[in-house]
Amino acid sequence: MEQLQSIDGFTTPLPDNRKVAREIVEAEIFVRQSDSQLFRATLSDLSVSGFKMNSYTELDGKKPVYIRLPGIQTLSATIKWSDHEDYGCAFKDDLHPAVLQHLVNKLREFG
Repeated sequence: MEQLQSIDGFTTPLPDNRKVAREIVEAEIFVRQSDSQLFRATLSDLSVSGFKMNSYTELDGKKPVYIRLPGIQTLSATIKWSDHEDYGCAFKDDLHPAVLQHLVNKLREFG
């Protein structure tokens, strides 16, 4: 069964069989893993359940990542997939939809 999302009263199919819709953003964020210093990465999309980022620093897929986003505490996530310098990550705990919208607005404002 095809999963649907509702945007402004219109129902559209989610791309790539995703469970939740992703918001396209382009913003620099700070990331770290347990044994590393903070480094910069580029966030390219964000959802209540996770995000995609691009990082020139190689990440260990077996270790959690911690990201800093404007106005909220550091968030923990696990790497679900990687493709060269792109990483798809799932948050340890889903974001509330209102928090997601606030973050998207802030990130677009800074971008």
